[in-house]
Amino acid sequence: MSKKNRDPYPISDVYLLEMNAVDAATVTVGDLCERLSNDFNTGYDAIDVKEIIDHFKNIDASKKNSISFGNGADGGYSVYIGVDSKNRVRKIFADANLAEYLQHPKERKSYLSHWWDKDDFNGQFFGNDQETDKKRRIKLFDLNTQSGLIAVGDYGGPLRMLLGVYNDDLDENGDINEHIDLNLFKKNGILQNTTPFFIVNFSYGLITKAESSSFASSVIHKETEPHQKKINYTYTELFNNLLDENCYPTKYIFEDYFKKKDDLDIDDYRNYNSDFNLRIKKDVKLSGEYLSKRLPKAIQILKKQTKILFKDNFKKVFEIRKKQFEDFIIGIIKDIEPQELDLPTFGKKTKKKKLSEKKLEISFTKGISDLYDGYKLKENVGFSLTNIIFPVKKGSYPVYLHCYSKEEDGEEYAYVKINVEGINGCYLNKNRDGKLIVNKTIKESLHLRNAIKNKLKSVEIDKIDLRDSKSLKEIEKLKDVEKLTLTNIKFLKDWSPLSKIKKIKHLHLEDCIIDYKGSKSFFEALYKLPRLEKFSLNAYSWLREPPGHSPDLNMYAFPKNCYPKKLKDFEVIVPKIYKDKNPEFPYNQGYGSMVPDDRLIGGRILQVHNLPNFEKIKTFEKLRYYNWFSTISDPPMYREGDLCNLMKSDNTASKINKFCKNSNVKDIWVYGYDFKNASEIKNTIFVSFAKKIIANTKIKINGLSEKGLKKINA
Repeated sequence: MSKKNRDPYPISDVYLLEMNAVDAATVTVGDLCERLSNDFNTGYDAIDVKEIIDHFKNIDASKKNSISFGNGADGGYSVYIGVDSKNRVRKIFADANLAEYLQHPKERKSYLSHWWDKDDFNGQFFGNDQETDKKRRIKLFDLNTQSGLIAVGDYGGPLRMLLGVYNDDLDENGDINEHIDLNLFKKNGILQNTTPFFIVNFSYGLITKAESSSFASSVIHKETEPHQKKINYTYTELFNNLLDENCYPTKYIFEDYFKKKDDLDIDDYRNYNSDFNLRIKKDVKLSGEYLSKRLPKAIQILKKQTKILFKDNFKKVFEIRKKQFEDFIIGIIKDIEPQELDLPTFGKKTKKKKLSEKKLEISFTKGISDLYDGYKLKENVGFSLTNIIFPVKKGSYPVYLHCYSKEEDGEEYAYVKINVEGINGCYLNKNRDGKLIVNKTIKESLHLRNAIKNKLKSVEIDKIDLRDSKSLKEIEKLKDVEKLTLTNIKFLKDWSPLSKIKKIKHLHLEDCIIDYKGSKSFFEALYKLPRLEKFSLNAYSWLREPPGHSPDLNMYAFPKNCYPKKLKDFEVIVPKIYKDKNPEFPYNQGYGSMVPDDRLIGGRILQVHNLPNFEKIKTFEKLRYYNWFSTISDPPMYREGDLCNLMKSDNTASKINKFCKNSNVKDIWVYGYDFKNASEIKNTIFVSFAKKIIANTKIKINGLSEKGLKKINA
């Protein structure tokens, strides 16, 4: 018997994180600061799994620390993450050879776990057949990240433009070499964790400003100001996550001249090449005295920075950087000191406004700005098509190639994923707008906090917001929510926190699974909602009734007096693919004929009359039924659909008829039973049970009254 191969880093959910936009036919994974300087440059575009495995199984990449996988095609290569029940990121899955073009909709606020894919690129490698698993799961190397930043990107990595590319295919000089020698960050030819991944260029000089053309302000025929000497002093600040906010001399010396980027005036024409979160105030007046007083301490801060980033070359580099910084600041001071000595005009006319004036500005930025909020590293790290960076604990993480075949439209394709395992110090979360972010420690969902703070009436919550996906405790704080959507909540045993949200009028479930073990708790919590008027769920959800619940046998595991007091509607949202007719079965009724492999769909969700204590919910105004197309036998057993076969029972029909006579129901609709005119359903099961259900009532079923049904078979 084969020995079972256990997953060393088990995960509970897999989420699509972001699409990696690739325009150079290469997917890369490695330490951000090391920038592929010790890279396993490889790739294979075969579509046969065995061929790919045979190619890699004898290659030794153990001494490498990153991978560049050439795939022969540009496009969007999806990046997934595997998390445990506490939303701790444990695995990174980067598509390496097939583009899928998957992106989250802009309005996305809740996320589904890709459980159907989890088995393909994770679960299948940890089964009972260890020898087979080993063949398709190839260990490459241990990624030793000394910066604590793992990056997934395109050819050359996310810092290609800043740090350049030097290999057999390309010799591309990076932007940083214009400001400091990149070799100073290397050891034995490999970039270290001191490598800058963001630079900000400060400049001081003449800024030409356009003025409005009018008879009042036009200077076309006026004498201009005397020629000003052209000066341009610059200094480039280096950003790295080894530095805290107290390690940046520009932050200290310009502290009073900054403002947040979001506070920009509409007409602020400067800094358009900057992605820095801070800006120099538009009309700031620099003070030579202020800068002079701060210069000595700023130099000490620069010294501290240099010791951290250039430990092995401190003396040499500090002389260079000190001169650069002093030339920059002293140049500004010398230029503005004469202006500070200007005497008062004593009533004289002020000078004409100059067309050109000397300004301090941030002229450009290069590298990864998304990791910073001003000089401070962000606690909440988001993702984009070109910046997929994971802050993690410094350490070593095993990297594998997972290779497997999958059928797509009748064709077999080999899928290759770069898998980084054992991630530590990285937790999946959401920002206030519901977009995916990660934190280095587990924190409250900002999306949930925003809903609470702003007393939102409609909220979408998923397992990510819960922080502990085995508990609903987090949602108790949603005191003001009237419509609540719960997504991807599965196999919970305790639903009692739901009953604490007293203002809910509409509860919707999206891809949730409520099994027999959790069903009693769910319905008790649901029925205790005093204002609940609508309960809905999508067709991909599962909803079971409490075990042992059988009113016919007088067996109640469910409390007899527990039922909703205002519930008017129970609806299942069915996707278009289930509604479309299969041309192979033109005369069959029912949803689901276009999804023949989905055989259990009819048993996933209760019909409305199977809700616990259904007979006591007198407030229903409409009964919605769903007629599923049976695919259990070939050809299908029930031509009119599963529901019609169920409704043949006199007990079921009489139960519904009795309920209709003693409730507010005005309408019944059987979805998935289509006909254009009444003659099409003559002598059908549908007409037979429909007459029994609405007998002696004024209720219509699928638009037909009791009188209309009698005419059909007359």
